[in-house]
Amino acid sequence: MPRFNTAIFSGAEFPVDRNEIGTAVASPTKQFFVRMLTRDIELSDALLDLLDNCVDGILRSGQAKADGLKPYEGFKATLTLSKDHFSIEDNCGGIPYAIAQKYAFAMGRPPGVEEGGTQGKVGMYGIGMKRAIFKLGSDALIESRNDRSFFVEINAKWMGENSWNDLPIYELPEGSLEAGSTKILVTKLHPDIALAFAQPKWIDEFRKAIARHYAIIIEKGFSVVVGTPDEIARGIAPIKAEPFRLLLAKPDHGGQMIEPFIYNGKIRGVDVEIYAGLYRPLLNEDELDEEDDTRASTDDAGWTVACNDRIVIWKDKTKLTGWGEGTVPNYHGQFIAITGIVLLRADDPKKLPLTTTKRGIEGASDVYLDVKDIMRDSTKALTSFTNKWKRFPDKLETLYQASEYADLPGLRSIASSADMDTVRKYPEMKKVEPRLPVPPEEKTSTRVSFVALKKDVEFLGKHFFDDAKAKPAAVGEAAFNQSLGDAKK
Repeated sequence: MPRFNTAIFSGAEFPVDRNEIGTAVASPTKQFFVRMLTRDIELSDALLDLLDNCVDGILRSGQAKADGLKPYEGFKATLTLSKDHFSIEDNCGGIPYAIAQKYAFAMGRPPGVEEGGTQGKVGMYGIGMKRAIFKLGSDALIESRNDRSFFVEINAKWMGENSWNDLPIYELPEGSLEAGSTKILVTKLHPDIALAFAQPKWIDEFRKAIARHYAIIIEKGFSVVVGTPDEIARGIAPIKAEPFRLLLAKPDHGGQMIEPFIYNGKIRGVDVEIYAGLYRPLLNEDELDEEDDTRASTDDAGWTVACNDRIVIWKDKTKLTGWGEGTVPNYHGQFIAITGIVLLRADDPKKLPLTTTKRGIEGASDVYLDVKDIMRDSTKALTSFTNKWKRFPDKLETLYQASEYADLPGLRSIASSADMDTVRKYPEMKKVEPRLPVPPEEKTSTRVSFVALKKDVEFLGKHFFDDAKAKPAAVGEAAFNQSLGDAKK
């Protein structure tokens, strides 16, 4: 038996003198790679990746307006969905020819290759367009015009080969595509994709996903149109953003007031903005009873989180955003009025706590753990506020009348001019923590609550109000007042 010089590595011995006799195949087959790449991403997320590429194209082109509230105004993406094909067309700058050659069609961005002029971009893994195409079908045509017009074809033959041969780039005839435009057409859709695109309900749900996840970007002027070929031909309207707003006192409010919590600064090199408060009146006792059955599908409470303007968490009410952790209670209907938004921004998106689908947060990220610490403080203060006022919801009416709504630009304007304090635990963060109003009756009143048979409540409702359907709270209060009056006599 031959003898080898050996080296110790992690407790094992390996030969130092080696005589290579061949190679072992280690690369994945194309079919396996494509299957793994697309298995864990939802169809809507794959399509949102294509919209991310549009926004990154605007930033890469340097055509976004440097000032004002509408930096993306004039830019548009149109998505056409049918059982036969999918297409997306945009005017967001096009793909530079050098980028098309180097990595636009590669599986991931090669090490050391970075795009210029894409500060604050949304994409970060270099797989969005390819993954979306693979998710949709087997044949695709990509046309683009930036510094040079070209088109690239991905077909079933190339998809079926095990080799990763480079894709030919063809010259696109002049005049066939407007400057700064890109068009992706996917045909031979997979059966499940064709089935989804044939269902109006699926398309409506996808529009809602865009309205939420692209809310900030749409508010900044970006136009997104989604529809069937017939709807597109008829001129269907662009998607409207889901709004975010909070109650705050009017300038001439006087006295007690409802105000939002505001945090602004940096954590671990990431720009952080946090706004939290109330977006609607609290529920009264009767509404709370009804809310037990309906709140899961009807309220807009909870935390929203955005990374580089792309919303990745929408109205969450779980431990992911701090509910039910530490001294913060679990969410329930009493807290329906509480909402908040977290805006995280970094020139390098790799600093952001994003998952690969960009539809979730890396909960173990140090940045996000620090941010969530602040979120919990706000949630705790707001739940304490609702606990104090739930016995006197009618007394809050004067506060609501002295309040008005502020949208995100309005909240940012307040933050820019506010006298802010430093957050002790995070010295690069500033805060405005309002002293929320306290009901004057809190120390002299108590809540009376009990369960009674419905038939008895209806009987007393008929007795006191000549209405068997009178609200239980009103019936209980009338019965209490009569008993109290009789006792005092």
